[in-house]
Parts: sequence; C-alpha cells; structure tokens
Amino acid sequence: MRAALLMSPLKIEIHKVPEPKVEADQVLIQPMRVGICGSDVSFYLGHRSGIACPFVLGHELVGRIAAIGYDVEKFKLGQRVIVEPNYPCGECALCRSGRGNICAKKESMGVTVAGCFADYVAAPAKFVWPLPESISDSDAASIEPLTVSLHALLQSGTTIGDTVAVLGCGVIGLLLIHAAVRHGVNVLAYDKTESKLQLAARLGAVACSGKDFKDFWQKENVSTVFECAGASAAVELAVSSAPRGARVMLLGLSSSSASFVPLRLVREGIRVEGSIIYDHPSDFARSIALVEKRVLQPSCIVSDTFQFDSIANAMQLASAGNAGKVHAIITS
Repeated sequence: MRAALLMSPLKIEIHKVPEPKVEADQVLIQPMRVGICGSDVSFYLGHRSGIACPFVLGHELVGRIAAIGYDVEKFKLGQRVIVEPNYPCGECALCRSGRGNICAKKESMGVTVAGCFADYVAAPAKFVWPLPESISDSDAASIEPLTVSLHALLQSGTTIGDTVAVLGCGVIGLLLIHAAVRHGVNVLAYDKTESKLQLAARLGAVACSGKDFKDFWQKENVSTVFECAGASAAVELAVSSAPRGARVMLLGLSSSSASFVPLRLVREGIRVEGSIIYDHPSDFARSIALVEKRVLQPSCIVSDTFQFDSIANAMQLASAGNAGKVHAIITS
C-alpha cells in the first residue's frame, strides 16, 4: 500500500509499504479523508520527539471498513467509520476511575502506533465508531479535534449565557469557539494573526486585539479563559489576564516553562486546570450526535484540501500556521 512517511523533520515521502496485519480485536480501515493535527505538525517540524523515522503520522480520519478481525462482530465490510485514536489500557487505576485520557499506558494512532496517512490503517474495534451517511466526509474527519474542544468546554462548567475568552485561534481554539457559540456562550477571541481573528468573528466571537483586551475581559465578566495557543507566553498571558474568580483551562501543549505569581492565584481565586483529549466513550458519542443533528459543523473551519500525492504540501501549509484545518483526500 501507499504510505506518507515522515523520513526526518521537514521531509515526507510517499512509499510502498506492507499493509497492516489485522489482529483479532481490530478492523482494517481504508481512509478516505484525513485531517492534519497540531501533533502531526510538531513531529514534522522536529519540535516533538518520541517516534522512530520513517513513521506514518495522522489520526483524524473517516474511512470504510476493509477487513474485520475474527473476534469483531459489530462492523461490516464497507461500513463508514471514524476512529477515536487514543487507546487507554482500561485496566490501570486511572482508567478504572474514569480518567483514561491521562492513562500512562495509552496508545495513540500516529504517535505510538502507525497513523492513517496511508491507504490502510488498523485500529482496535472498540475505538471505532460507525457514522450515519448524513454526516459529510469533511465534518466526519473533523470530529476528533472537535471532541477535544468540546471536552474542555464541558469540563470547564461553562453554561448558557456565560462569557469566556479563547486565547489562540488555531484549529482547537476555533472549534471551541464554534461549540461555545452554538451552545449559547458569549466568546471573546484573541490571537496575534488578523486572519484567524476574522475567522473567529465569522464563527460568532468578538475579536479582541491590542493591549487593552485584559480590561475588556474584566468588564465583560469573563468566567473562563481557554488557552489554546500552546506556547508558554500564552499560558503566562492567560493566567495574568484572567479576571478575579475566573478559571484558566490549558489546552495548548507547550513544553516550555511558564511563570506566574502564586499570590494572585490564591488571593483572587483563579483556578488553573489542564484539559487533554477526551473521555471514552462518552465524548465521541456526544460529538457524533451533535454533528448528526447539525448543531455543530466542524467542517466550518476547513480551509484547504489536498490530494494524497500532495500531502507533503498539505503538511507545509498546516505548519505555516496561517491556514484553518487542512485535509488530505486519500481515496474517494
């Protein structure tokens, strides 16, 4: 089969590789459309280690069942599916307490096991979700990052009529804005890139720019600040700008140190909390239902689509940081 292999930082090549072996509890999926995630970009740029090149990236996909392991009964050949690409072990203390999203033994498609930038990919059947045909391929391939954003929104306790701030209008930030606005939440968006602020505004947010946004957040009684930029400076900005009594939700995955003044957090009752991926199985089920009902349409942030042979160009565009969600079509 064809696979887009990360050979080294900034170098992706398409090669012929063996098809994956399908284990008893797995299904083989033929991807149709895949999205490029920030984690893919991090590996591509060499900012993140942990994989041995050559390696197949990718985990945001919609495809059809091409083969079924002999212990799997709930799928049929040709069925259209998406994958929940993080696989907690289900046995450790964290998994047993409902916190599989931070399982230390978790496997992840395109991170610890081969990804979906290929003609075929194998996945555990328990993490594969059937899709109604009414959901478009573009929406379907965007459900995984939508679920990341929706998980953080729900975890924050935000309710109808609240006002929140989103700092960083990349894919996760934009999808969080989309979900929040559709749930009746007022959103103030901040980003240094004007084009991203414009897209945030089209999604229903109030765009904030300049140095006076902190006072604006105070005036508008922001209850939660969502940091989605993934940079230590953004974390510091979110914490230092959060109004008294607010919650700061960290979705960005910065690996650099950030500093803050503990006294202010304690004295002003500011809570800082991290949000990582999603809970299995509730979050994916919720996202699929909301997309099926057209309450949410995550394809609204898809800006560019490439053919599989041009996936290296797709990765370059996604890495530049100015596009919305970038998709690649593997097969139609």
